[in-house]
Amino acid sequence: MHTNKVTSYILVICLVLTGFSFLAGCTRTGSDTTIVKIDSGNVSGPAASTGSRTWKFVVFGDSPDPAENTTTGVSPQLSLIANAVAAERPDMALYIGDLVSGWALTNASPMQNNYTGQFGNWEEAVSPIYNYTTGSGIPLYIIRGNHEDGPDKTDAALLDAYRATVASGMPVNGPPGEEKLTYSFAHKGAKFILIDDYIAHNGKKETVNQSWVNGQLKEDTRSFTFVVGHSPAYLVDNDTEDIPYSLPTRPTERDTFWNSMVNNNVSAYFCGHAHLYVRAGSQGLTQIVSGNGGAPMQGFDPALANPALTLEYPKESIAQNDQKVGYLVITVHEDSRTFEGVQQLYNTTTRSWETGDTFTLRAR
Repeated sequence: MHTNKVTSYILVICLVLTGFSFLAGCTRTGSDTTIVKIDSGNVSGPAASTGSRTWKFVVFGDSPDPAENTTTGVSPQLSLIANAVAAERPDMALYIGDLVSGWALTNASPMQNNYTGQFGNWEEAVSPIYNYTTGSGIPLYIIRGNHEDGPDKTDAALLDAYRATVASGMPVNGPPGEEKLTYSFAHKGAKFILIDDYIAHNGKKETVNQSWVNGQLKEDTRSFTFVVGHSPAYLVDNDTEDIPYSLPTRPTERDTFWNSMVNNNVSAYFCGHAHLYVRAGSQGLTQIVSGNGGAPMQGFDPALANPALTLEYPKESIAQNDQKVGYLVITVHEDSRTFEGVQQLYNTTTRSWETGDTFTLRAR
C-alpha cells in the first residue's frame, strides 16, 4: 500500500509538470502572448520561446540546374545542400530566391514551361529540411527570384504555380496583392522581413514596396532585424544579363531602401542573384550575398563590386572554377546581442564540407 501511494504521488507530480511544460511551450509572455500556428511547416505568427537565448538559422539560395537540357529544372547539388542544412538542426531556413530554372529553359529541356513539375522537383530536393508531402520538418521560408518571375515579367502561369506549390504555406501578412510573396514574421528576439522584388510598386517593377517596409521596420521592433531580398542592393559583379531586372539599376529607390534599413538598425540584409558568396558593408549595415546554392557558378573580382561597399569577404579574386556551393549558418546570441556567421562550402575533391567565411556582428 505504501508503494502504491508513492507511485500515485509521482504520477500526479509528473502530470502537473507535463501540463506546465506544455503551456510554457505554447505561449510567450509580454507582446508575444500567442499560440504558434504551424501552417505547412511554416510559422505564421511569433514563435514560442523554448527558453534558449542562443539559436540559429540557415540562409541559402539560387539552385537552378546548370544544364540547359535539364529534366528537373533543379541543380543536382541542391539535395546535397539540403541534407547538410537539415543536419545543422536550425530553428528555420531562409531561401533567397531562384529556386528553379523557371522560364529560362529552352526547347532543349523537357521541363520547359512545366513550372509545377519544376517546383515539385525542388520540393523533393529540399525534403530533408521540410517535407511538403507530410507537412513536417524545419520551417522553410522562401521568396521569389527572377527565375520565378517570367521572361517578359507577365508570366501569370509561373506566378500561379509558385503560389500553389512551394509558396503555399508562406505567411499572408504582406501588402495586398503580395500575399505569400512579401511578408514578415518574428522568432524569439528577432524579426524577419522578406520582400518580393518583382511586383510593380508606384508604376515601376523591380522595386521594393517601401511604404510597407517602412511600416514593418517601425512595428514590433526587436534586438535583431533581418531583411531578405533576392537582388543585392549593391552589385558585387558586372551583372549585365539581368540589369533591367535588378534593384541596383534604380539607385534612387535603392538608396531609399538602404537608408531605411540603416536608420532603423537592421542587423543584416541577405540576398542572392549573383551565384557566389560576398559579405560587404555600407554605412554600417552588412549585405551578404549567398547565391551559391547550385546554379552555374561565377568568378569574383573585387574591382567589379560597387565602390560604396567595403568588402569583408572575400577580398581577393576567386576564379569561377574555384567557387564552391554552400550555405550560411547564423547563430544568434540574444544575451550578448551578437550573431555569428559560418559559411559552409562543399569540397568536391574531398567530398566533405569545409568552413569558408566566419564573422561576428553586433545588433545595431
